[in-house]
Amino acid sequence: MNGKLSGGMNGIVYERIDIPQTPEGASGKSSADSPTAVNPAAGKQPPMDFLRADIVFAFCMIVCGFLFWNLIADRNLGFGVTLFTAVICTTAIFYFNAAGIRQSKSSLVFLGLIVLLAVHFTLYDGEPVKAFNFIFLSICFVYWVCLTAGTSLENKVSIYIFSDILCLLLVVPFENFTGCFKAIYQVFRQNKKGKGILAGAAGILVFLPVLILVAALLTDADAAFESLVNTIRFSISENVLKYVFEFVLGLPVACYLYGLIYANRYKRNIGNATPASVDAHVKVLRFAPDAAVFSALTALNLIFLVFFLAQTSYLFSAFNDSLPMTMTYAEYARRGFFELCAVSGINLAVIAAAHLITKRGNMKILMGETAVLCIFTIALIAAAMSKMGMYIDYYGLTRLRAYASWFMIVLLLLFIIILVRQFKSFNGTRIAAVGCICLFLILCYGNVDGVIAKYNIERYQTGTLESLDIYALAELSDATTPYLYELYLDTEDPVLKEELREAIKEGLFQRDNMFGGIYKEDFREFNLQTYRAYQIRQMIE
Repeated sequence: MNGKLSGGMNGIVYERIDIPQTPEGASGKSSADSPTAVNPAAGKQPPMDFLRADIVFAFCMIVCGFLFWNLIADRNLGFGVTLFTAVICTTAIFYFNAAGIRQSKSSLVFLGLIVLLAVHFTLYDGEPVKAFNFIFLSICFVYWVCLTAGTSLENKVSIYIFSDILCLLLVVPFENFTGCFKAIYQVFRQNKKGKGILAGAAGILVFLPVLILVAALLTDADAAFESLVNTIRFSISENVLKYVFEFVLGLPVACYLYGLIYANRYKRNIGNATPASVDAHVKVLRFAPDAAVFSALTALNLIFLVFFLAQTSYLFSAFNDSLPMTMTYAEYARRGFFELCAVSGINLAVIAAAHLITKRGNMKILMGETAVLCIFTIALIAAAMSKMGMYIDYYGLTRLRAYASWFMIVLLLLFIIILVRQFKSFNGTRIAAVGCICLFLILCYGNVDGVIAKYNIERYQTGTLESLDIYALAELSDATTPYLYELYLDTEDPVLKEELREAIKEGLFQRDNMFGGIYKEDFREFNLQTYRAYQIRQMIE
């Protein structure tokens, strides 16, 4: 990031003066000449002024706000997400290029990650994964903007990434929220006629709810007026009204996106945080005496020690594929599994809190307590995973079992990194981030629903699974349809064949119920698995 530090005392930096790069604006002004550029002598941000590129970008964000609602919102996430991601990223790249800002190696890596996450929506079906993917994709886009503009606290993935993301998601866009409207207003304020048009449009937009309310009341009061309104309503396409509604809802989205990207481009209202200042704020939280924290951690470790001594044979019997007496496989696997997962999550929070609030007079004791707690937690995760493995072996895969297994692997990775970090100094945040991203990509591209169907069907065909819940598989997503169809073609049992036929068709009915009507193909909701399932349903009709 281009910038220098000024002002400081006791190692705490109070102000950061950023020096923006010089763009080739269409108006001939550089960003340093623009009032928008940061003025080191000023005590507060100067009024916004906009180059031609900023104004064009504002109109582009208005379009992107509309596209967000038209392509993504209130729909089954599919090709629309991929298309919107391509539009917003391409627009941002052209905007940054106009300012002379090029992609760095780190920003290119995150751009590649964004592409992978976005393409997933076009290839795969499965609502839970797509919902989490959309959230993660949004976070990655925000951080990519930060890396491209060079406004991150460090030019590498470190512990400060959390500060960057929180600031970029919740502070920066709202600090610059009005920038989009101000840029557009600058076009109209050049003459009185333009001001009048803009003021009139704004007045109608603000007063629109009142106009709708009055029109509705007058419609109820007079039959002739009601007839006139109905005539106007039928003469206007429903799509036009829908587009107007999406345009209005897209305005806040446009303001958010413009505020985020514009602020990073000019380094405006992005805060005065530096690694040193963040560390200084964290030090304020270190209020707990060492003895208090060490005592609490010791008590917790003793509880785990007693627990393992008392329950060793019970917890780890799954490794030997043996059951405690008077328990079935289902009872043994279910009992305590989610509690063990919850305890593992609590231990992660306890370790984070202990390292955050401890005054750190004696780090060796804190590191020792943390290492012991990590070992106990890893043992808990191993026990939980063995239980889950036994459960899957005897009763097959479900979506919950697959996601729970994935989550335990993530926890295991984190606790191993924390354990090793107590004995060797390295960038654990970077390894954890890369590991979790890789695991999430595996979850996205692993075709979880398809794997569930394939695993259970193969087990059923080989006789190692007693029963097959066909309708439960069909309700997962369209990813299961090809595997159900293969079994439909292979089986010679007429009863099973009819059940499979109905289950394959049931997938379409489930989608109808989800959207409250007959499912219609829409390019926004398109994905290859749904298209393949549609073709299969056409063949068995």
